[in-house]
Amino acid sequence: MGACQSSQEDRAATKASRSIEKMMGEQNREENEKIKLLLLGAGESGKSTIFKQMRVLFGAPLTEEEKAQITPVVYNNTVSSMKILAHQTNLLGFKDEVMEANLKHFDLITNTPDSAVIDEEVGTAVRALWKDPGVLKAWDRRADYQIVESVKYYFNEIDRIMADDYVATQQDMLLARVRTSGIVTERYVIDSKSFEMYDVGGQRNERKKWIHCFDDVTAVIFVAALSEYDQVLFEDASMNRMTEAVELFEEICNNRYFTNSSMILFLNKKDLFEEKIKTVHIGDQESFGDFPAAFGDKDYYDRGVEYFLNKFLVVNNNPDRVVYNHVTCATDSQNVKVVFNATKDIIMRKNFEDAGI
Repeated sequence: MGACQSSQEDRAATKASRSIEKMMGEQNREENEKIKLLLLGAGESGKSTIFKQMRVLFGAPLTEEEKAQITPVVYNNTVSSMKILAHQTNLLGFKDEVMEANLKHFDLITNTPDSAVIDEEVGTAVRALWKDPGVLKAWDRRADYQIVESVKYYFNEIDRIMADDYVATQQDMLLARVRTSGIVTERYVIDSKSFEMYDVGGQRNERKKWIHCFDDVTAVIFVAALSEYDQVLFEDASMNRMTEAVELFEEICNNRYFTNSSMILFLNKKDLFEEKIKTVHIGDQESFGDFPAAFGDKDYYDRGVEYFLNKFLVVNNNPDRVVYNHVTCATDSQNVKVVFNATKDIIMRKNFEDAGI
């Protein structure tokens, strides 16, 4: 009797063990088949906007609660940026050119807390200053100080943002700027494939958190801002942002942790780049005096993109590694969708090759 009971217990234990092994095997297989994408890039490159675009394209739509959470961020971005612009208008000597009728708006904005709700009074002040010739002169000098260029979208949308019934939109969310700290993860199922995307802090003091966590990622998507060729770092006013991006890419591209990962380069902010090259010559920048095109050349945009692309490609020290590249506008959902579909095809093709299929 005892032997029979023991035998039944053994069989039950064996069955349970096999069930656990099967479950663990399935979990391991799912983990191995998961496409893991790591977004890297210097601060202000737009990588967090691309991260948010993935949510827009492939994740759940914004909830009313999330829209409500974004609204104060939009207020903060708008007010704090206009305060920076007012401060720089004064610092750069343009306050004397501010229209007399706008001086009351200038003073109001200067004394408005960053956390203020944008009501009719604050919104009217923002609208007036965004049209003021003295303030616009300071805006034209924005390469000389730190301000997020895309905030002009909020300035242009101020009538909607100052309305009593304002609720943040999807586009507002994409442009809302909150500095990334630590690691943020999103999960999607795209064409029956599981994707996991990681966004990490881009500022220098965040980088120590990157490498050791992500030695098994399928691909690294490195984001660099084309438009920042005339700007300096938030953390170091002596370092050109484009130069910093190239140096960081060299470190990432040749890092042993990413030897088996696909390397994909997004040259981002093409819209701001196209606008900036109309007034700011690439060759006038100390770091890029060897730029071969003359200011105003018909093919200036294309040659500018090619010039900066080559800056990145030349630092790849592995002759067997292909650096796939795309020119992007992170705030344009359709552009990101097309680029990501091409990226997805590259990743899937490499996965098949690695598997010998």
